[in-house]
Amino acid sequence: MNRLPIAVLTVMVFGAGYAARLWTERDRPVPPPPEAIGSEFTRPAVNPAPGKKGRDGKDWKGQPVVNRATLASDIEKARPKIEAYRKQMHQLDADFDRDLMALLSPDQQQKFTQRQKRNQERRVTREAAEAADQTPLSDEQILRLQQVPLFNVLWSITITARLERLTRDLKLDSAQQERARELLLARRDRFLALVDSSPPPTVSLSELATRTRKLAEAPAK
Repeated sequence: MNRLPIAVLTVMVFGAGYAARLWTERDRPVPPPPEAIGSEFTRPAVNPAPGKKGRDGKDWKGQPVVNRATLASDIEKARPKIEAYRKQMHQLDADFDRDLMALLSPDQQQKFTQRQKRNQERRVTREAAEAADQTPLSDEQILRLQQVPLFNVLWSITITARLERLTRDLKLDSAQQERARELLLARRDRFLALVDSSPPPTVSLSELATRTRKLAEAPAK
């Protein structure tokens, strides 16, 4: 398998994390994202605002801030592709879960089903809390939500960490570990093909697409 896409995605994800750290350090400006490669993983819809003040009252000196109108427009334009991407991701995960269940013992299947149920319950609780909270997102929250999918990309292409978790949680034997590794590799290939076929900014806006009602201007502090 060509490892170049994996290397590029990894570099871009860690670059996003570095940019996020710089964003939280208010006295230092965030450097512009690279443009030559990984355009899917850059931060769209930002404009300089020389007069904007940080929470500590200091001038941000032109640090980029979110252009909410542009971002909302970009999301609506990309929404069909975002929905298609999310649907395909759901199918990809469902196929992997089905194939994994087939190689587990009855006791392991029960453990896996219980784990998936807990994850689903946490997801429902989180989404309910999100729906109940109508507070507009801050610029920092918006930028972080654009970076979350990048870390999900890293998790999706990291085989060893996922296999170690499955082995620990389900007590996989050596034969099951080998088969699970094959399933994870196949899933990674499908995922990379999906990302490669998803035009920018489909991936980076996938988390924000469900929160457009919160893109109104945040109240001044």
